[in-house]
This record gives sequence, structure tokens and C-alpha cells, in this order.
Amino acid sequence: MTKKKLPVIISGVLLGISILLFTAAVIYLHTANSDKTLIVYFTRVGNTDFSENVDAVSSASLRRSLGGELEGNCEVMANTLKKATGADTFAITVDDKYPESYEETVSRASEEQSDDARPILSASVENMDKYEKIILIYPVWWSTMPMPVFTFLESYDLSGKDIYPIATHKGSFLGSSVDDIEKLCPDSEVHAGVPVAGGSVDWIGIIPIAVIVSFALIFAGSCVRYKCDVKTKGAYLDAVLTAVGVIAFIACLIRVII
Repeated sequence: MTKKKLPVIISGVLLGISILLFTAAVIYLHTANSDKTLIVYFTRVGNTDFSENVDAVSSASLRRSLGGELEGNCEVMANTLKKATGADTFAITVDDKYPESYEETVSRASEEQSDDARPILSASVENMDKYEKIILIYPVWWSTMPMPVFTFLESYDLSGKDIYPIATHKGSFLGSSVDDIEKLCPDSEVHAGVPVAGGSVDWIGIIPIAVIVSFALIFAGSCVRYKCDVKTKGAYLDAVLTAVGVIAFIACLIRVII
């Protein structure tokens, strides 16, 4: 094996692995036992009485669907997973709605956390016993879950169930939320949490494809380098393709996490 072939082989292997992982994830999602999986989410929409003219463009965690309906980041993620898996969804909602003002909501969330409050929920899950897996989606408020999520976790016997935390954030990542879930559900299997930047929610379905494209560019660059001598136009093309591929891959990671 020559040194010239090594970049082609490495990039080809990375491309192949990324395609296999993406394919495996798609197959798993479509073959997962959706009847025993529940997607639970908490979002401001449904927990706040917003006015019709609320600013969903610059407001934190709010957006409008193609049909013009107001929806929250966590709701978008829950619906995306529902389409992929066919699993049931459940929205955590409270009796005492939160203020429309984001700043006032943040202030109330801080007070609830300081008081270790358990807000009363307005709905409950029927037949919780039939679910084996809980995908829990929530925003990070003050470095942990909103207190209504605490109420939800304490309202059921989740012993023996798998819990998969997914947290949207604005820089705090998961905070202490996963540790808090483990404390609330000591007899559950709490899996590693997944932090998703709030601004990346719309990109969740595109990121895996973008990663494959980035590796494809790196692979193409390696192939060009294998065929061309140094200091030729082909070698410069190799550098451009490889650089674009690497930048695209890094951008995908940053977009999801940060």
C-alpha cells in the first residue's frame, strides 16, 4: 500500500461508515416497536395563552408552521420523531399557564425552581404501563428541566422503562437535567442525553444527509489527489474539495450542538 492510496482508503471508509450508520438509523426507526414507545414533550406552546399577533420570528423557542400555526421547538422535534417512528406523543401541560412574555416566564421558572415546586398538570397519560420506552423532550430552563417535567416524572411509576432525554438549549447544553432524571427515576434506565441547539431544530432531518455529503466531498478530494501530481490544477481541486468537506462536517456538528 502506498502513502498516496491511504487518504483515498481512509476517506472511503469514513464515507461508507457514515452511509451505513445513516441507513441503520433509518431502518431502526421504521422497525422500532412504536406501540411501546411514547414521545413526551414540554413546550411553551400549549402552556401559554399567546395572542394572535405574537412575534414568532424573534421569540425564543417559537415558530410558525407552513400553515401559520404557532408551534414550539420541542413540539417540532416530537412531531418529527413521530413521523419517523409512528410512536404516540404526549404534551405536558399545566393548569396555571405561563406568561406570554419570555422574560416573565424565565422569572417564574426561576421562582419555581427555587421553591422546588411541582406545578399541577392538566392532562395525564392513559395506559402508561404499556410503554417501555419514553423519549423525553424538553427545553433547558435554569440549567435543568422545567419544573412541570419534574411533576410528570414523579406522577408515574417508570420502573424498568428506558428514558431517552433530548434537551433544546441556548448554550447550556443538558445542564443537570439528566442527573435530575436519574434521581427522580432511580429504577429506570436513563440513557445519555442529546443536547440540540434551539436554532437547529429545523435542521435535524437534514444534518445526517449533510454529514454524508461532507464525507463524499472529502472522498472525492482524495480520489483527485490520488490521480494528480502535486502542484497541478487537479491537486488544487483536491485541496478545495477536501477543505469544503471538512468545513461542512464541522459546521454540521456545530449547528446541532451549539
